[in-house]
Amino acid sequence: MRSFAARLLSVLALAMTLYQLTATQTPLQPSVLVQNTHLGLAMLLVLLGAAIETPSALRRTWLVLLAALSLFCSLYVQFYYDDLIVSQGFPEQFDVWVGVAMMLLVLEATRQHWGPALPIIALIAVIYNFWGYMLPTEAAASRIPFDTVVSNLSIGLYSGLYGQFMAISANFIFLFMVFGALLQSMDGNRAFIEIGKAISRAFPGGAGLSAVVSSSLMGTVTGAAVANVAITGSYTIPIMKREGYPPAIAGAIEAAASTGGQLVPPIMGSVAFIMAAVLSVGYLEVAAAAVIPAALFYIALLASVYFKSRRLNIQRQEIAPDLRILIRFLPVFVIPTGALVYFLINLYSVSFAGFWAIVTLVATRLAMIPIDLMLARPDRPLATLATELRDFVVKLFQGLVAGAKMGATIAVVIGTIGLLAESVTATGAAVPLGSAIDFLSGGSMVLVLVMTAVMCVILGAGIPTVGAYILVSAIAGPILVESGVDLFAANFFILYFAVMSAVTPPVAAAALAASAIAGCGYFRTAWEATRLSIMLYILPFLFVYQGALLLRGGSASDSAMAAVLSTGAAVLAASATQGFWLVQTRTTERLLLGGAGIALLATVIGFGPIWTAAGVAVTALVTAIQIPRKRREAVLQAQS
Repeated sequence: MRSFAARLLSVLALAMTLYQLTATQTPLQPSVLVQNTHLGLAMLLVLLGAAIETPSALRRTWLVLLAALSLFCSLYVQFYYDDLIVSQGFPEQFDVWVGVAMMLLVLEATRQHWGPALPIIALIAVIYNFWGYMLPTEAAASRIPFDTVVSNLSIGLYSGLYGQFMAISANFIFLFMVFGALLQSMDGNRAFIEIGKAISRAFPGGAGLSAVVSSSLMGTVTGAAVANVAITGSYTIPIMKREGYPPAIAGAIEAAASTGGQLVPPIMGSVAFIMAAVLSVGYLEVAAAAVIPAALFYIALLASVYFKSRRLNIQRQEIAPDLRILIRFLPVFVIPTGALVYFLINLYSVSFAGFWAIVTLVATRLAMIPIDLMLARPDRPLATLATELRDFVVKLFQGLVAGAKMGATIAVVIGTIGLLAESVTATGAAVPLGSAIDFLSGGSMVLVLVMTAVMCVILGAGIPTVGAYILVSAIAGPILVESGVDLFAANFFILYFAVMSAVTPPVAAAALAASAIAGCGYFRTAWEATRLSIMLYILPFLFVYQGALLLRGGSASDSAMAAVLSTGAAVLAASATQGFWLVQTRTTERLLLGGAGIALLATVIGFGPIWTAAGVAVTALVTAIQIPRKRREAVLQAQS
């Protein structure tokens, strides 16, 4: 019975994917009805999926009833769409109860997949929206009629569950969830293992460096650090352990790289499209602004992994990569991703680019089948061709289904955040929070940023990147802007710290997933991931004080100089945290290298070139001190 239900769920997921692919390219329905179908199918998938997984018959029955109710609510909106539009703001009584049911169903679907934290916060905000006027004067909200609140949050079809964010989920984010799932099912990541072998032959600790590259590339598509750890960590972590990395270090590298992947253009875990809508700017402006920060983080992470491998004395591995696998599977990643970048750069719509990237991916994998046969040299080519085609169809089906399931989980969390964001906006609940932060900071911008950063990490914990950004920007965005931070810089500040919750204890969901794969302790993995990701904690503060890193507020030369100095600081920070430069560093040397990095950053934020000179001089001093030790180590190694 459970097997039949799972197949039925897969058919439903496939239907959702086909509907969404069609709806983004042809005007099947008005935009709001596309959103409604998207949300309705998402609730069905999440609730029925939870029903299949639960061992309790009573709970399974309850979840099936909730799924049936969600189907009814979705169909109600479809059939009475015209009437609901006419009565916006003044719904009929039955409409109100349908709206209330929809809100509760979305909250429950979110709880089933993402846990209780976010739904509880959203529920408190919604309750405050309904009855906040009854609180004492200082905390009271404006009194809004119950029916009007329900209309604003759901059945009015223009905000809350519906509106800008749900439209982006339906038209953009879902496509990239399918794209990422197909990349995985079509073996687009198999080439990364061979690339890792090549890097391992060229550099000590190459498996760690390869994990950084592969996880960053997959992370930009998946949109969730934990999902990316599950996808790429299953093969990168065992390889790193075999090469000599301790389990906690291997897990930490994967967690840090997967987390940073959410910040890599062109997709940025789908956040780029949301941010463009929030800032009312073009997508390319957001993607371009993200280039230098993403590069700085990965330079710092690669340097950290390299220094860590040298400190652990991990040697080069003489394992030759399999060129046949590279030829067979590298195009499956490179060609579709290249097509996606081409479409986006040439200003095609995001939905057009996502759709044709999916088509290109499927076509590329199909076209590679004859090459697979030539490389395999089968004795029975026709029989092998039939097997390959059958496998292709199975993997296509699996990718389309997995993409729908991932997209459904994102849709329900965006619906929940829509309720929270609309409630915060309607009641002005962020204003007293901003006043409290302003009071506690005593007017200090640095303290405002630190307190906002802590709030971002807490609110973003355990939520996918898109949801974390929407949630935190709705609450923390006004606080930063009112404190004088540029709107663009404020949103990047919020995004980075919301993403950092994936590796920051005590939640550190990405580190938790990586530690499970690595078979090691969670807190050790989270601590190591935090050290490896040190630049992610520094960069957001630089955005505020030096807009040139985001290609704003300066010339091209300003951006280039800021990038160069920040790169130097990133490498020095990696050296200081990992305890290696030319050789293992002593405590004094680590402090000097860390101080040199701070000096370079002081120049970046406007303290003058004398700080650059000081940083370079200190770095040169440490280098000069270590050169004799490096030579002695080389002699000892030669003698042994």
